[in-house]
Amino acid sequence: MAVNGDIMEKMRIELAELLHVVERGDEGRALLEECFLISKKSKGKEHPSLVPHLVNLATSYSRSKNYAEAEHLLRISLQIMMKNVPPDDPSITFPMLHLAVTLYNLHRDDEAERLAAEVLLIREKAFGNETLPVGEALDYLVSIRSRLEKVDSELVELLKRVLKVQEKAFGNDSEEVMETMKKLLHYLDKMGLKDEKYPLQ
Repeated sequence: MAVNGDIMEKMRIELAELLHVVERGDEGRALLEECFLISKKSKGKEHPSLVPHLVNLATSYSRSKNYAEAEHLLRISLQIMMKNVPPDDPSITFPMLHLAVTLYNLHRDDEAERLAAEVLLIREKAFGNETLPVGEALDYLVSIRSRLEKVDSELVELLKRVLKVQEKAFGNDSEEVMETMKKLLHYLDKMGLKDEKYPLQ
């Protein structure tokens, strides 16, 4: 019995992920490129269904520290999304946040901060202020602003928001909450506010 294209694509992607896990990234990337080329041939070079394939490829390159190629692919994916959806559509934040992280890894923090802040605004409008997609954007924005040495009361407030989202989603005793609490206490200490108490709720 013939296997349909969607199932084959899913199998290739899952096998590619497994190959990356066992440190056979080149083979995994070849499968991801195959998925991308098949989809590009069948749907056209600017179809939004190409975006997940481009993001998968970019993630593969990022795992190999080839951030320049990852950036190139993510910019293409973002351009495709911008041609197909409104600028405040939350789907656009998927490649946009990946691009922000890649630029952070390339130490291009000013542009990374701008993109992460834009992702945050779009997701707040689409999902609400205390949702996991917003928490994800907040967390990355904190990391970027920290390296830009923007350690101030605004950064602490962003972290408190991350903490609130994580408490709601994962529970007070979760690993995510504990890690964010450590960050929060670190920045409070850095600002000379280590005696400020922020109890878990």
